[in-house]
Amino acid sequence: MVTMPTERPQGVRSVVRLFNECRTRTGGDRGGGRELPIIALLGRRGSGKTTTLRWLGYLASNRPNALYDFASAPAKRPHEVAARLALGLSYRFPRQPAVLFPRLALGLLVAHTAINLNGADARTVRAELKRALRQAKESTEAYERGHGAVEAFGVLQDLNLVPLPGLNLVLKLVQFGLPRLPVTVMWRTGLSWYADGPHRPVDALMRLNELARSEAPEDAEQVDRVLVGAFVEDLRDHFARHPRDKECVALLDNIDAPRGREFLDLLVRVREGDAAQGRGHDPLLVVATAANARGVPGPYAPDLPAELRVRDPEQVSYEDWRRSIPRPVSTSKWHWYPVRLRDLTEPEVTTLAERTGAALVHTTQLVHRLSYGHPWSARVLLDAAYAIVVERDGGSAELRHILDSPAPVPGPPEDPMPLDAAARRYLLRDLSEGQRAALQVCAAARAFDSALDAGVLEEFDQLTKDTLRRDIDARLWLVPPVPEDAGTRGGRGSGYLEHCREESRPAVVLQPWLRLVLLQALSHEPPDDPSGWVTTHESLRSWHQREQWPRRHLLDARYHSLALNELDRTVAYLAERFGELPSTDQWLYELYAVTAAPMRVPVAPAGPGRHGPSPSDRVRELARQLAPASLDEHWSLTMLVTALWLAADPRNRVAHSAPELNSTIAAMFHRLAALPHSGAAGLLREAERYEPRP
Repeated sequence: MVTMPTERPQGVRSVVRLFNECRTRTGGDRGGGRELPIIALLGRRGSGKTTTLRWLGYLASNRPNALYDFASAPAKRPHEVAARLALGLSYRFPRQPAVLFPRLALGLLVAHTAINLNGADARTVRAELKRALRQAKESTEAYERGHGAVEAFGVLQDLNLVPLPGLNLVLKLVQFGLPRLPVTVMWRTGLSWYADGPHRPVDALMRLNELARSEAPEDAEQVDRVLVGAFVEDLRDHFARHPRDKECVALLDNIDAPRGREFLDLLVRVREGDAAQGRGHDPLLVVATAANARGVPGPYAPDLPAELRVRDPEQVSYEDWRRSIPRPVSTSKWHWYPVRLRDLTEPEVTTLAERTGAALVHTTQLVHRLSYGHPWSARVLLDAAYAIVVERDGGSAELRHILDSPAPVPGPPEDPMPLDAAARRYLLRDLSEGQRAALQVCAAARAFDSALDAGVLEEFDQLTKDTLRRDIDARLWLVPPVPEDAGTRGGRGSGYLEHCREESRPAVVLQPWLRLVLLQALSHEPPDDPSGWVTTHESLRSWHQREQWPRRHLLDARYHSLALNELDRTVAYLAERFGELPSTDQWLYELYAVTAAPMRVPVAPAGPGRHGPSPSDRVRELARQLAPASLDEHWSLTMLVTALWLAADPRNRVAHSAPELNSTIAAMFHRLAALPHSGAAGLLREAERYEPRP
């Protein structure tokens, strides 16, 4: 039985709905059951997969359930996983018949004890097996008398982590089952299942014993196939004799770990074999998790991560899975139902903030805009905000330096490090050192594929270049771009300029929070090094300038020019386009696209007491420093471009009600609207997006 988690996870309501829908046995399927999907919860590292799985276990804790983590112990063979699941599923609940596994127990006894049935006649085999069964029963009863704790093992869900005393964990299933089941019943029920056509059950057990002692891979696979089949048949038989209202549940964490898929692949083969023989469907609902989409089978979808058709939580249902089964069925991948865990919404981050402390509610917009709702990152940012706001009584000036706050990294080493470094280490721990360094360079590009096409990874080895795109995609770090408009600068409205986009489909980008912490690392490198800020942005700009179509290459070249602090050139370009473009919306689209460029030092360095110049003061300073000519000729436009450039980093607009730069941005739009031939209505409408409302 799973204990109550510390708190209910946010953002998983649709997943819970699917889980309850699938595990509920309706009136029509309580007899023979129904086909069940293997629900695969996919999410990038830190997305809350394990927390969600444990919450589902808690919801199912009054019915047979078991949790197994493939990443927390040495790899196990499929039948060993089945044995551990059976141990968890056999926990006895009040007023419910315990699930027993006589077929699996007998097969494990034959395969794993020191019994040698080779060359024995049928009578000797029967006598030897019965003796072993009675011996196991007697040793278990003696252990119960001495310790009185056998039932306690049933509540342990991480069965791969629990070292049980006495016999091997595999044989504990035999021990725990025997006191509740007479040896004769165990013998009769278990033995009859092993009959194979004209062969007697004893002959099948002798063959199983022989295969178990073989070192040939094909023999090991056959043992796994037989024992996993016995596990499934025990479940099917129990539910046929004892109708229940809920399916039993197996929760499998980290199936993308080494050998994590073997049990599920074999389970699918067993199910297909049973269907071919006309047997009923088994009552086991499997919910698995993976951080690598390449570790999960499923229908082909070329435009999605790892070319895998993945459902968003709001789309999922049992009927949706049934409708997705191809007709005719050509592969076994239809058994899988991949579901991508979503990031948290701003209200859900607010709920987390309220749990941490009421004083943090005003930091919700900052935390959500920085992390884009990534669950682990949102929690770490809230912890850092708590230290700044509550423990040190800090304010907006200190919050602008939140990435410099100390943060612990899960697992060794435990020592705190700056939050951005802690995030990089944790979120990218599945990548090689070369891939992490290459990804830092790729973060300079607006679209991830641009970095690969532009050749900025030439200093890296071929293996890194060949695998980076694949592995980042498989780990779900590539996402559609966020529309660049007032919503990304502290104003209101998002997506209203997308009709100006020339591309038919947006290119994928790095998840914005991951990109931010990678850009932070890139800014700390010597700028003129081969992988430094200046060198990388110059290479990307040159590549975009050489490309002719679509027009986004021109905008991306300007984007990288601004990242190189060429504010004068940027203002001159936008001033020219101000009079050339046929509509205000098209000019606004280019304005936001260009000013989305990253800034090498986005937040002013902190002075004494960690108080640097305010963002409003910094607008004037940067304009005078980087664009003196434009400031004289195009004062309003220069101030607007500089303010939008600064506002692209949420740390420069941390106030939750009226971000500090909003008044500057609104005022500059008003001044531009007063110019002749300016498209005044569109500019005034844009100014309103930054003005406070009651």
